[in-house]
Amino acid sequence: MSDQKPLNNLSRAGRINRRKPEEPGDHKQWWETSRRKFIIGGAALAATGAALWGGAAYLMSDDTTDVDKDSLELQKSSGWNVGSEDKQLTLTGAQTKDSQQNENWRRYLEQSAMLSAYQPKSAQWMPFFVPTLIQSLQFETLRNQLAPIFTPDMSEAYGRGQTIAKEFLKNAENAGETCLIVDLPGRDSIAFGAGLADAAHLVTIFDNFPHPLGVTPSHETLGAMLYYAGEIESKQGGAPANSPAVFLLDSNRLATYKDADSQFDNRYLAKLPSAQKFGEMNIKSIIYITPDRTRAEELDDLNEDFVEYKNKNINVAMLPLSDFTAVDETVARTGSGGTWSDTERRYYYGGSPASHMFFFYSYPFYRPYPTYYSRYPNYSSATRSPSFRPPVAPPRYLPAARPTMFSGTRIGGASGVGRSKPSGFGRSTVRMSPSRGVVGTRAGRSGYYSPGRSGSFGRGGGYGG
Repeated sequence: MSDQKPLNNLSRAGRINRRKPEEPGDHKQWWETSRRKFIIGGAALAATGAALWGGAAYLMSDDTTDVDKDSLELQKSSGWNVGSEDKQLTLTGAQTKDSQQNENWRRYLEQSAMLSAYQPKSAQWMPFFVPTLIQSLQFETLRNQLAPIFTPDMSEAYGRGQTIAKEFLKNAENAGETCLIVDLPGRDSIAFGAGLADAAHLVTIFDNFPHPLGVTPSHETLGAMLYYAGEIESKQGGAPANSPAVFLLDSNRLATYKDADSQFDNRYLAKLPSAQKFGEMNIKSIIYITPDRTRAEELDDLNEDFVEYKNKNINVAMLPLSDFTAVDETVARTGSGGTWSDTERRYYYGGSPASHMFFFYSYPFYRPYPTYYSRYPNYSSATRSPSFRPPVAPPRYLPAARPTMFSGTRIGGASGVGRSKPSGFGRSTVRMSPSRGVVGTRAGRSGYYSPGRSGSFGRGGGYGG
């Protein structure tokens, strides 16, 4: 009935307006009626305007505050791409097939399948597995943007991993007393791990989520994991029980953070076993794998750990992957079509077959099987000569304590359960409302209109678009 009343009033008003003006009193009645309508209508408009203005004022009011939050916790609660939902990931080297040349990689987009492929098959290394990056696959919007990636650098890392596995790990009778810590860009670490996955227990240490504006390009690591997932899962099932552990790190975890307006700080710290834990597992030596000889020391977040290893009599040596040089060799192939020549890329320690055998001389904590020496009859006599100089030598490296922004951040004392993030590391500034929660992030200048700030974030940054 309330919807009909205005119509009846309008109809009545219409009848008044249609009366003939020559009738006595008609002008006065028309004026009074119209005046009354004007006053009432004006009051209604005024009330409506006030309501609209009040609503606008409410919308324009800034009930938000700037809050500094842990980036990973923010992503877990508000989405992996918080503040940049309209932005897409860039996948360099994207592929449609995986390393086994099929499309089985699609099933590893599911979190459970990826966990199954990458979690350690040896129970003793499971406590040190960090599944955080894999857990980001819970977000469908992330899965929809991912694909396998494969790059020339990954190919190099894979080939070098194969060589180390085939030539050295499988020929060392005490390989299980050693541990490899691989500190390469994430995608290269995964490729290296895939190359030696049949001779080692892989332990991934990726403790963040990707982000479209992330300082650490973890989506590339995920793309590499998709590319090698099927191969790694197959190889890991056949790795011998006494194989060494290989910890795969992403050296980009400490990438330079320059601009809070254009970068999302998803950096994180590596979590490695303490010297006490390594000792309990009979680990006597650690090889720290780096890209090349330009890195003269371990990355800053590893310094205290490595110094502790040395102080607890665990050998720590550095192995630059660039010490393994690619050589294209002609090999004979035989098949149903006969015999033909082919080119095969091989990697040699020191750059040639003549120097390759001296890997065990450079890293003497490996004990090769006697059969290995039989392949190189001149090896023993050469190394016993007083004038012997190896064709290639490892870097001069010894962990030494130095001040870093991560000094003294260990949690749990000597036993070690990780480190706390120092101030300003792996954190993001967000705009929060008591009623709406997170309404935007500083990175990417996305979010909402902020009255009194001209759409800017304040503090030198901005959401304004």
